[in-house]
Amino acid sequence: MKLGSQLREKYKNSNKLFFVLRVLFSIFAIYFSIQVIFISIFGLVSSDTSTDFPDLLLFGMLVSLGLSFAVQLVEQFVTKKRGYFTGLLITTIFLFGVSVFVLWV
Repeated sequence: MKLGSQLREKYKNSNKLFFVLRVLFSIFAIYFSIQVIFISIFGLVSSDTSTDFPDLLLFGMLVSLGLSFAVQLVEQFVTKKRGYFTGLLITTIFLFGVSVFVLWV
């Protein structure tokens, strides 16, 4: 039950809209990552799986994760809590850059 208590604590200390957006984008990222795992496993087992589709799933996963971090950045900026702001900003920019690279190549 430690995870449930941590989630409740974050919910109490956070703005409700930002918390819901972070959770929603995190769920999307988890969904896309599970889809990438399943497509990769089926691609290893059989040779008739398309190779273009996992790139779109990777793009969706990285953008969802980047949006989750961007929401956290906006929340930190609005509430003026600047803990690990620079690291989060660099990570967000990196995720968006990698997602554009995955889509472009």
